[in-house]
Amino acid sequence: MLEYPTFKSYSRKLLTLTLIFKNDEILLGMKNRGMGKGKWNGFGGKVEPNETIDDAAKREVKEECGLDVISMEKIGIIDFEYVGSKEILEGHIYFCDLFEGDIIESDEMAPIKWFKIKDSPCDTMWIDHKYWFPMILKKIPFKAHFKYLNDDTMIDSTIILSNTVNKTRETWVNVVVKKDNQILICKHKHIDESEYLNRHEQVMTGESIENAALRYLKMHYEITTEKLQKIAVVNIELIDKPYIQEIQFFVVDISKSTNATLTNDYQWFDTSNLQAKKLWPDDKFLSTLFMMKPFNAYFLIDNDNVLCSKYNNNE
Repeated sequence: MLEYPTFKSYSRKLLTLTLIFKNDEILLGMKNRGMGKGKWNGFGGKVEPNETIDDAAKREVKEECGLDVISMEKIGIIDFEYVGSKEILEGHIYFCDLFEGDIIESDEMAPIKWFKIKDSPCDTMWIDHKYWFPMILKKIPFKAHFKYLNDDTMIDSTIILSNTVNKTRETWVNVVVKKDNQILICKHKHIDESEYLNRHEQVMTGESIENAALRYLKMHYEITTEKLQKIAVVNIELIDKPYIQEIQFFVVDISKSTNATLTNDYQWFDTSNLQAKKLWPDDKFLSTLFMMKPFNAYFLIDNDNVLCSKYNNNE
């Protein structure tokens, strides 16, 4: 699975960020000075000497928006790293939906507004917000690392859920059939023609992965004699599911073969014309697969949104 970065010889600055909710709304303030100026954000700041992190979170909420926190829950810890800096900004992220008092704008945060959660101004928030926010909404504890070149350019990220180690693992197979620069894709009958679905098959108890792949090939393509080549092992983790799908990807190249029957549900498509995200988690996956060099990949997904992706060469 994922390896979390280590930060030897780095100093740390402790920060807090509290997100305040009311029914289907979130309270955000526009930062007017300092780090994050010009961005909508929750409420927080640095932890003072001899102050607990929880007390700092409550104090920052009071100072920045005037509200008194009655109760809150820490959901995540995020390590922010900037290129060229040897200091990690360690942010402790809180969920709060029980508070009292009146909203008071400050010199640092104004205006302060309630937004519908679905209408959060993501385009004018920190880039990383959209990758960890789903865990806040679902109260799924996590740890994350985001590496920035500057305030508007993120170059790397890692997100690890606290409950990942307790999830069960399901083994699946997928066989991709290619011919030159074309790929054989299932065209689903019940949705718009621009949508194409890939199919995975679960490995049965007592069945080898290779035999499962051969079964898949015969079942879906009526191909029985082609040589299979395993290219990738892909772990897909849905944030709110108790299992991880480990999908073994095989590729069959039938460019010089005629021993294949095309069923009505399948058509050949030029890979350059495919909308990759309708087939795979991201745009990189298909091109990496077609390089025909072994690799591992990991995707953390919420609904159809990829929150974290990692590729590792497995030669």
